[in-house]
Amino acid sequence: MYISSAKKKIIQILLGLAVFTLVANLIVAKYFEGVLKKKGKDFNSNFINSQFLVDIHDFGIEDTWIKDLNKDESNTNVYSYKVDLPKDLPIPVVLSEIYSSFYLSNVYIQSIEKKIGGKTIIQIFSNNHKELTAEFNYNENIRRNTGNIGLIVFDLEKLNAKQIKSITDFPQTLVAAVIPSKESLKLASDLNANRKELAVYLNDDIKDADYKLSPDYSEYRLGIAIRSIISDFSSAIFFVIDDNSKIYHSSSFNFIQREFAKRNIKLIRSSSLDVIPNESSADIKINFRNLVLKTHIGDNKLISVYADDFELLKPEILSLIKIGYKFITPSIVMNLNKNKISSN
Repeated sequence: MYISSAKKKIIQILLGLAVFTLVANLIVAKYFEGVLKKKGKDFNSNFINSQFLVDIHDFGIEDTWIKDLNKDESNTNVYSYKVDLPKDLPIPVVLSEIYSSFYLSNVYIQSIEKKIGGKTIIQIFSNNHKELTAEFNYNENIRRNTGNIGLIVFDLEKLNAKQIKSITDFPQTLVAAVIPSKESLKLASDLNANRKELAVYLNDDIKDADYKLSPDYSEYRLGIAIRSIISDFSSAIFFVIDDNSKIYHSSSFNFIQREFAKRNIKLIRSSSLDVIPNESSADIKINFRNLVLKTHIGDNKLISVYADDFELLKPEILSLIKIGYKFITPSIVMNLNKNKISSN
């Protein structure tokens, strides 16, 4: 086949470009390999062992669930463990934490799932030397000593739209206790759309005439307001009465109490709830964490926080979930813990 000189020149150029690209790719790959190696951290066996133990303890794993095998069958310098996990703690979640601890290091981790959805072995290498091996198994007879928490958020209606969305988008369930108003009625719809629960907070700050409760009102007028509140906020899982309010300490409250009682609606006193007060950022986090840590297996606690503190508490909530505390639907907490919540 005859090939013109022009075509030959084009072929030669294309061939030259291909060779150049191949060489360039090899050089670039070699360069970045060197860069990555320089960026990677070298960890010795003692550090790897310490970090591994920190990672699994961060999930609330107790020492008695960790069996130190002391040595590997083929190498006495290798740390070796057998770790039992409760059924509510997925092995992949623990492995993900271990992997992230050695991210961008020269540590290589190999995991082998010996049983589908169960027994898994990991091996951790550094500088081509095996430093640690661990076998993870589920144990149906162990549980982390943690309780169930239901979150109540007050003053949500005082936030701007962006702040409210940050709370309603939070993946954990919670209940927002709102003061009756036309604005909070719209908020109730948004809460329902985001699988959040609603509670109604009755106090002296109700401004909307349709819902206002005043010691000066007649029983007839109070009755109209109560019926409006109950009807318009029918999705509320419970009602909270501020027992420091004027309406609570007035003679009118007996009537209000009867109106709710005859409809089988429970009024919870605000003082019966564990409330994290507005204090310094550090105190809010410490008080919240300490209150949660007091709950153990079988405990079901409702904890109230102010909406403008919620962003501050998000990392604490996620940290507590990691070690086994369950933030569950507040209405479920109430059903599990009926006898421990004071009411009128």
